[in-house]
Amino acid sequence: MQIKHKLLLWFAALVSGLLLAFSGYVYVSTARFRQHSFTERLTSKAAVTQQLLALNDSLAGTMLASLPEQAEQVYAPTGQRVYASAGADYAPPAGLLAQARQHGKVPFSYPRPGHAHPKQGVALAYRRPDADGQYVAVVTAYDQQGYAQQQTLFNYFLYGNLAAVALVGALGLLFATRALAPLNFLLEQLRQAAAQSLAFRLRPQNPRDEVGKLAAAFNDLLTRQEELVESQRAFIAHASHELRTPLTRIKGWLETSLAYDSDVADLKKGIGQAVVGLDQLTALANGLLHLARLDGAAQLDGQPLELVDLLLDVVGSAQQRPGQAVDLDISAEVDDQAQAPRVLGNAQLLRTALGNLVDNAAKYSSGQPVTLCLEMDGPDGVRLLIEDRGPGIAPDEAERIFQPLTRGRAVGDVPGFGIGLTLAQRIIGLHQGRLRLLPRPGGGTVADVWLPLVAR
Repeated sequence: MQIKHKLLLWFAALVSGLLLAFSGYVYVSTARFRQHSFTERLTSKAAVTQQLLALNDSLAGTMLASLPEQAEQVYAPTGQRVYASAGADYAPPAGLLAQARQHGKVPFSYPRPGHAHPKQGVALAYRRPDADGQYVAVVTAYDQQGYAQQQTLFNYFLYGNLAAVALVGALGLLFATRALAPLNFLLEQLRQAAAQSLAFRLRPQNPRDEVGKLAAAFNDLLTRQEELVESQRAFIAHASHELRTPLTRIKGWLETSLAYDSDVADLKKGIGQAVVGLDQLTALANGLLHLARLDGAAQLDGQPLELVDLLLDVVGSAQQRPGQAVDLDISAEVDDQAQAPRVLGNAQLLRTALGNLVDNAAKYSSGQPVTLCLEMDGPDGVRLLIEDRGPGIAPDEAERIFQPLTRGRAVGDVPGFGIGLTLAQRIIGLHQGRLRLLPRPGGGTVADVWLPLVAR
């Protein structure tokens, strides 16, 4: 069901319920007033009957008949009927007479054939000065005019409410249509052929209302999707290029060996070059596989890790490079902590991320020392600064360099695929951390890593 129809039904149901409740209240109140008013008239007739019969019983029937089907009866204290006017069609039970003598007045009603509504009556007790005990005057009548007015009122409410509901439905449909017009305007834009373009954006009628804010949020989503598609296209293009290069090199060496190498030494040399190319291709494939796995991870289930121990493992692995010096400097503030700083994460992933950063620093430093400095950053975080003495990164490349298969312009002939920084950033992001690349005074780059500590 469309929202327009739901709004119409809710609006019509609400207004109809209010009309029905108000009409029911007025109708019931009117019916009670009619019954009370007619009962009072019957009480007055009963009182007059008492007075007239006290003078002359034979005069009552000719002087009281002013209500439709009115009839009077009088019962002696013994329960014997001493007077009955013409048309008396009700024989009150002894219990009713007893109630009248006990309470003074008892209104009642009783059904009669041929009448849509019951007839009403009043039993009124009184004493005569010339007799002992209480007499009871019973007056009955049919409120024909009152019931007719009540039926007329019912018809007015019935047809009036039906007309009101129909009018409310028409106005509700108009209201729902106009209220949802901005949404329909957006839907019409989505159905156009231009919506197939990545550059398509919604144009709301009123940018400041709720629909306009929805369109703005949708446009932001489209912008992110466009950036994602462009990133995927660039990634595919770079991956194709990076895969093609080692494959072409491997094919060239193998074809050359097949065509020209006639001795074992030359064949071994050609096959060795092909193996080097295959190793590069394997490393690239492994890096792309790691990226694909991390792209599908929204959060990470980890455990508390001693950050210093993790850094010692990374530094130990990096120092295995021939001629490469890697220094780890732990600040005095870290040493003064009552408990060694711990982070919540996955040891293998963090070791991979920090190892990539240290390997990059060592690779671009050309044998010069690489420095790691661990320091506190308030009570809830730590900073790790990894400094190299390489060619550095241009300011306009500081963000672009984190894209997959993207390398800086100053890398020269240093081998690499542009995956290590991307992996490091995504792994650190999964650990709720932050990675920035800053220029180092005197040349080089500083990888600034911030990680949150485990709550103590």
